[in-house]
Amino acid sequence: MAPVLVLAGILVSLLGVTGLMRYRDQEIARTRSGLGFEDFVAYFSDEGIPLYRLREVYDYFQNWQSVKNFPVLPNDDLYKVYGIYDEDVDDAVIELADRWGAKLPPTFEGLEPVRTVADIVHLLNQLPQEK
Repeated sequence: MAPVLVLAGILVSLLGVTGLMRYRDQEIARTRSGLGFEDFVAYFSDEGIPLYRLREVYDYFQNWQSVKNFPVLPNDDLYKVYGIYDEDVDDAVIELADRWGAKLPPTFEGLEPVRTVADIVHLLNQLPQEK
């Protein structure tokens, strides 16, 4: 009987944490009401980055959120807003570099650290293009 209670407690805790995270995401989205992809593009307007590449980044991070049509901002902290850190950041850079046709070096050593969505866009934009 005790193991069942422990498992039930763990399940209730996980559901509670998930609910709190979803609520937090909804609140962030609510404060960004009216913002969208056009605002994201405007941030990078002087950099000559093709729209389809910015769309790849925007969609990638929008899909990390539990809120439909979540407004992605360039200065979003990857950890605070999306819960992305360590290997997940590396995975995001690798995935997006592939989508951009950008060639990553064999290791991430020497690359600027990325903490925000804009950091990833700037890193990708500096890499040589394969396609």
